[in-house]
Amino acid sequence: MLSVLRSRTVEEWLSAILLTVVIALLGFQVVLRFGFGRNLSWLEEVSRYFFVWAIYFGFVIAAEQNRHIRVTFHISMLPETTQKVVLTIADMVWLAFNIVVIWQGGKMFYESMQFPYISQTTGINLAWVQLIVPLGMLFISVRVIECIVKRWKYGLIKIDTRVD
Repeated sequence: MLSVLRSRTVEEWLSAILLTVVIALLGFQVVLRFGFGRNLSWLEEVSRYFFVWAIYFGFVIAAEQNRHIRVTFHISMLPETTQKVVLTIADMVWLAFNIVVIWQGGKMFYESMQFPYISQTTGINLAWVQLIVPLGMLFISVRVIECIVKRWKYGLIKIDTRVD
């Protein structure tokens, strides 16, 4: 049992926990609305925020497992060293994009903290919700760098493109 718990990354656990909370909150909202005729407006909003965070952690998981969207059919026809070079160049372009998003997302977070936009139903500053954009891209960048290092250290890993 402990080996199963340890075999998962932090991102997988966070995503699973957040999605579980989303399902529980929405289920509770359904019971309240149709069972008791009551409505808690903040439940849907918090569920939406948690769902967005869970999706970003899902992006990190895909990057870590090298299963993100990428056309590799034509690359697989190249020699292994050329494949490594092409995939590394593609990952470097991705990292450059991530750096721009991290930088601009950080600026957006800083400005949102100076001039807060407060949610009407929860009363929280939406800067904290939007913080997932630069944080998610930072985590993705770490996992992409990890994939590049593994590619050059251990060679190409055959990607199973089927859904688990």
